[in-house]
Parts: sequence; structure tokens; C-alpha cells
Amino acid sequence: MDGKDIGGYELAEEVTGLGRGTLYSMVSRRVIPHFRLGPRLVKFSREHLETWMSANLVRVTDGAAS
Repeated sequence: MDGKDIGGYELAEEVTGLGRGTLYSMVSRRVIPHFRLGPRLVKFSREHLETWMSANLVRVTDGAAS
């Protein structure tokens, strides 16, 4: 991993498309992968976020009634 792969809330917003408030809530509830480096310092890994998003993928089925 290089320095571009670890970042703050800006990186998480870019990777997930979620807003800052939503990310704060998800970090607080521990539902999104992150590193807590201090009481207020949170970092994210691009790789972990992408893996987390893939694991939460909902497959779409053909909704046509037969």
C-alpha cells in the first residue's frame, strides 16, 4: 500500500459515495472498516473499503412476475 491507499474521511467519501455525517455514524457504530489512531483521528484503507463494499453487494434478480 502506498500513501494514497490510506486516508481520512475524504478518502472514505470518494470510495463509498457516502456523506460525512453518514460515515461518522457508521464509524461510531463500528459498521465500516477503519483505523482509530486516537480519540478523534480516524483513517481508512481504500482496499478495506472496496472489499467491504463488495461483501455487501446485493445481487439484482429479474423482478418480472411469471
